[in-house]
Amino acid sequence: MIRVFLDSSALIAACGSASGASHAVIVMAEIGLFKVVISEQVVDECERNLMKKLPKALPVFRQIISTIAPEIIPNPSTTEIEQWVAIIEPKDAPILAAAVVGQVNRLLTLNTKDFTPEVSAQSGLLIQTPSEFIQQIRALINKELSE
Repeated sequence: MIRVFLDSSALIAACGSASGASHAVIVMAEIGLFKVVISEQVVDECERNLMKKLPKALPVFRQIISTIAPEIIPNPSTTEIEQWVAIIEPKDAPILAAAVVGQVNRLLTLNTKDFTPEVSAQSGLLIQTPSEFIQQIRALINKELSE
């Protein structure tokens, strides 16, 4: 099964809007198209940021977690994190390390400033925005339906 790592930006966006690409990713995960993988840090970041900035969405986050039952992996070790600090902002290195350790097929994020094509190339991960991921799936479905 395809394994997709979601960072906190994608999850928070899904909680804040029922019509965006991030929410569509959650719906696809809910119907079993792929397995969502997140780290303990992602859970903590989501809860902390939602409590501070969007407290009404905190129950939505908890419902999403309950519904999609993501694989929650432990935070990576310091050694696993340090190998990525040279290519990405130190604050984002734990997320990149978790995605690599979690052996995912792709990482979805809205943070295109730090999760660049260069980071993707050097880490070996396909890094996409939720919108890019949805567009790719639409293209695959359209191709399949037109054959």
